Amino acid sequence: MVLRVLHGSPSSMSPSPRTALFVFALGASAALTPAIGQTLDETHKLLPGDGYTNDEFGLSVAISGSTAICGSWRDDDNATNSGSAYLFDAATGTQLAKLLPEDGTRGDQFGASVAISGGIAIVGASHDDDNGFESGSAYLFDAATGAELTKLMAADGSTFDLFGYAVSISGTTAIVGAPNDDDNGGSGSAYLFDTTTGAQVAKLLPGDGALDDRFGNSVAISGDIAIVGSVFDDDNGSKSGSAYLFDATTGAQLIKLLPNDGANDDEFGISVAISGPTALVGTFHDDDNGSNSGSAYLFDTTSGMQIAKLLPTDGHSEDRFGRTVSIIGSTALVGSDRDDDNGEDAGSAYFFDTTTGSQLAKLAPTDFGVDDRFGRAVGISGSKAIVGAFQDDDNGSNSGSAFLFEVPSPPITSFCFGDGTGTPCPCGNNGGPGEGCANSTGSGAVLTIMGSSSVSADDLVLSSTGLPNGPGLFFQGQNAINSGNGNPFGDGLRCAGLDVTRLQVRFSSGGAAQTSISIVTKGSISVGQTRRYQHWYRDPIGSPCGNLFNLTNGYELTWTP
Repeated sequence: MVLRVLHGSPSSMSPSPRTALFVFALGASAALTPAIGQTLDETHKLLPGDGYTNDEFGLSVAISGSTAICGSWRDDDNATNSGSAYLFDAATGTQLAKLLPEDGTRGDQFGASVAISGGIAIVGASHDDDNGFESGSAYLFDAATGAELTKLMAADGSTFDLFGYAVSISGTTAIVGAPNDDDNGGSGSAYLFDTTTGAQVAKLLPGDGALDDRFGNSVAISGDIAIVGSVFDDDNGSKSGSAYLFDATTGAQLIKLLPNDGANDDEFGISVAISGPTALVGTFHDDDNGSNSGSAYLFDTTSGMQIAKLLPTDGHSEDRFGRTVSIIGSTALVGSDRDDDNGEDAGSAYFFDTTTGSQLAKLAPTDFGVDDRFGRAVGISGSKAIVGAFQDDDNGSNSGSAFLFEVPSPPITSFCFGDGTGTPCPCGNNGGPGEGCANSTGSGAVLTIMGSSSVSADDLVLSSTGLPNGPGLFFQGQNAINSGNGNPFGDGLRCAGLDVTRLQVRFSSGGAAQTSISIVTKGSISVGQTRRYQHWYRDPIGSPCGNLFNLTNGYELTWTP
């Protein structure tokens, strides 16, 4: 059929008169793969000044601002396998301090887990025996001076709890996992502490915990939300795994997270991370790219809904992608410590854009080696990331190392919202956060991007939801109007302008529409170009401002090779 766009279409889209556009019915889209992206080399390699054979420095790593911390759980300073941790300047790679517990002793494994937030570092010692054999503990340190501040122990700690197996910290709240705790018949637990006083705030237990769930195997916290992995939970089959969100202020359980495609032995929850409204969960035994190739999942922490599944473009059997994860803002970092690209079990790690699920870059150290296990630990903060390689041999066999990287800027950014954060909507018809101005459905339509910014992959798909029934036009522009805030246009905001290209007209089906063409070809795209995208659509019945058309939010994208 033929559609004529007769009224309200963006006037600068073409210098010619309005023309007839051929429209094809929506069809099933092909599976999308993220961009391969670039391969990034490290900015610095971190080695302890006194590293030694079998220390396994880098089994745990974390970073906050300009300070990085690395655990060395088999260091022998306080006796065999007593453990240690090191602080480094993330800008220069200089070692700042070595952390040792005042009461460290044989087999404590201090440094098996580490975390840092601002001026406070936390180090787990899961085999400390203060509350019984391998009951565990954790220690707080001043990250500026290296001074020990407080020793944390569970009020009800007991033999074999492994308290301190996983640790995390955000502001003045720390969380410590105890995956062998016997509560719930042996499900495991986690604990919240006030870092200013060392006082235990709450004990976290899953509402449906059961024997051997290993709840507390992984923990993370961001603001007032904590996440705890339960790697052997059986909801999706034996050892399929799960994760739980908790209110970090009250200790109340909020939501249980499960992947849409969970299966036996996936071990979803082996790693967890959280940043603001987004949680990231690793599943290192997922089989999508071959046996135990691994995956990771993004979730909305408010609704508990799965946002995306992350897979590397070059995943293979036994890579164990998802063994470790970290997230900050719109960037995720996922370790794959048995990747074989640079030799058997040399390891790798990947950056992803959490707004699109696109792979941004693959990380590989310049001096990789067989069995280094690079990617066994990862951390990200601001523009810096850290990756551990605990079996690197620079200071002797399995002495270990860690590497610092710059975080790439995501090439795809959403902008120009009709939610009141920028230019007001034409008749006060604000949409919700991240939406365009409200339409006849009562909410604003949302433009999202699937696929990648890669010209060679040419897999970008523009997709809109929250639409009224009717036709609409996906279009491309060179600039962001009004500094990216947009100008009133119809019932919405026009965000993309200058040398506008009409990409494709599509009819909404069930409130959604998406492109089915090559954006690279239709948009005459070259590598390095930055373009803006938006969706104009008809709203003929119940248009809030009476203009009978509206627009989504915009997307800005810089095209990569």
